[in-house]
Amino acid sequence: MTKGLVLSKTRFMAGLQCPLQLWLRANEKNSPELEVDEVSRARMDSGNRVGELARGYFPDGVLIEGERYEYDKKCAQTLDVIDDRALVIFEAAFEHEGTFVAIDVLEREPGGWVIREVKSSTRVKDEHIPDVAVQIMTARAAGLNVLRAEVVYLNRDCRYPDLSNLFTSEDVTAQAEKLIPDLIAIEGDLQSIMTQAAPEADLGPRCDSPRACPFKGRCWPELPEHHVSTLYRLGKVKAQSLIAEGVQTVDQIDAGIKLSAIAARQVDSVRSEKMIVEAGLSGDLESLNFPAAFLDFETVSMAIPVWEGCAPYTQVPVQFSSHMMGVDGQVEHSEWLADPGGDPRPSLAHALVSACADATSVVAYNAGFERACIMGLVEVCPELEEELVTIAGKLVDLLPIVRNNVYHPQFHGSFSIKSVLPALVPGAGYGELEVASGDVAALKLEQMMLGELKGDSGELREALLKYCEMDTYAMVELYRKLLEIADQDAA
Repeated sequence: MTKGLVLSKTRFMAGLQCPLQLWLRANEKNSPELEVDEVSRARMDSGNRVGELARGYFPDGVLIEGERYEYDKKCAQTLDVIDDRALVIFEAAFEHEGTFVAIDVLEREPGGWVIREVKSSTRVKDEHIPDVAVQIMTARAAGLNVLRAEVVYLNRDCRYPDLSNLFTSEDVTAQAEKLIPDLIAIEGDLQSIMTQAAPEADLGPRCDSPRACPFKGRCWPELPEHHVSTLYRLGKVKAQSLIAEGVQTVDQIDAGIKLSAIAARQVDSVRSEKMIVEAGLSGDLESLNFPAAFLDFETVSMAIPVWEGCAPYTQVPVQFSSHMMGVDGQVEHSEWLADPGGDPRPSLAHALVSACADATSVVAYNAGFERACIMGLVEVCPELEEELVTIAGKLVDLLPIVRNNVYHPQFHGSFSIKSVLPALVPGAGYGELEVASGDVAALKLEQMMLGELKGDSGELREALLKYCEMDTYAMVELYRKLLEIADQDAA
């Protein structure tokens, strides 16, 4: 059946986005761009767990097994299972003239079959429709009577421990059917692309849609510093328009183009090669009262909830760091990190109330996140409602204070603390930490909470504590620097 390069569903989707991406995936399967990093692997594993759990909602299903590349074996098994009158088949495999698909859940109904594509998202996305359409097209071409197709996804209304409604579904047959004629028309072209010379890349928005192409670095020239795409909240469409007009860098933007105050400040800063400070900085900093607790949470967000009342992807705080700055400027640090096992929220809530007991202000960077975490704890610990609501009411957000008053050329259009801190406080940063990013921290915390780590986790706990401590220490250093900047500007 299958000879030569196979047009798998993944490759088909790549070809729809960019023919060169398809060619590279088919002909450079071991390229470094396709190596899966730790965080991406964890996301894939999470998706696989969702798929495996979904099978439990379809009793008596038969799983088609085999290695990923054993196309003929899996197709033959599928036909045998169908002949044996199976009602539900998992990973049902079909091939037609070099195009291969494996269907998450294939269910027999009177007169035909229903395709169910399981996704770990909480809604149907545009990119899911061509994915399903390729499955319908290939299965029908292989002789299967497909009646309809559904996307099965995680239900936001599900609450642990009742997982009976963890999944919901949406019929996408009509949307997918509309795409099938076009897919049939280009199927042969995509199969040919894999065996011919590498095609030229057509650069543009497609390089990032529906997701960033892993080979983008090969095609795009190295962008100059302060490229126009870094302009604050410019948007991809407007950026492409300016680039088409010959505008390459932020300082080349015409004075007649209407910009937000923040973007205009960025342009002025890049042009002058100087930091710009607004007169309102000093007044905004006065919104902090002391003693002040500089607070940061680390959370886990699991696709499959495991704690009381949690929905898919509920943000659950499992760690916090606090630097308490007194009226005299002296700082004391406190921290808390959950142990594996039970629900961490009750113990964390009590520790948080204790850590913030003396604070007049609670300082965060992008405080909406901290507020949501705190208010989420109220649902778990109603006995602490008054104390938690009081902490939330004391929140002061450093992010808008920076964004509305300061721009340094080295921000490069970003106001994340990882961009702002090294620009304003040279030498400060996360580079020397074993855990140095929020994505890695969230991954390690989830693995730790679920007991998935092997061996002694002592070193990892220490690395996680240092990372979270750096987040609040960074805010302390940033606040001190902002005070210094405001004083210099006033002078």
